[in-house]
Amino acid sequence: MQIRASAINDLQRSKSSLEALFCYDKAVPEENIGKPAGLDLEKKEVGKNPPCVRCETKGAVLCATCAGSGLYVDSIMESQGIIVKVRCLGCGGTGSIMCSTCGGRGHT
Repeated sequence: MQIRASAINDLQRSKSSLEALFCYDKAVPEENIGKPAGLDLEKKEVGKNPPCVRCETKGAVLCATCAGSGLYVDSIMESQGIIVKVRCLGCGGTGSIMCSTCGGRGHT
C-alpha cells in the first residue's frame, strides 16, 4: 500500500510543478485575450522613407506561433488529455513580433 501512496504523492508533486510553470490557474479575461499588450499596430509616419512592405509601416507583424492570439495549446499537456492554453513564447503573449525587415521602424 505504501508504493501506491508514494506514487500518488509523486504524481501530485509533478502536477503541481507543471501547474506552476504554466500559470493556467489564473484566468485571462476574454476582453484581454485579443488585445496586443506590447507592440503598437498603428501605422507609423515614415515621411519620405520607403515604407516597409512586410509590415505595412506598422513595425510589427502577427506572430506565426500563435497566429496573433497571444496563446497556444500546449502539446505536452494535450497529449496527456489536458487542454491548456499558455502564453505564447514567440511573442510573449502580445500576438505580434517586431518586423525583421525594418527592425520595427516601419520603413526600410
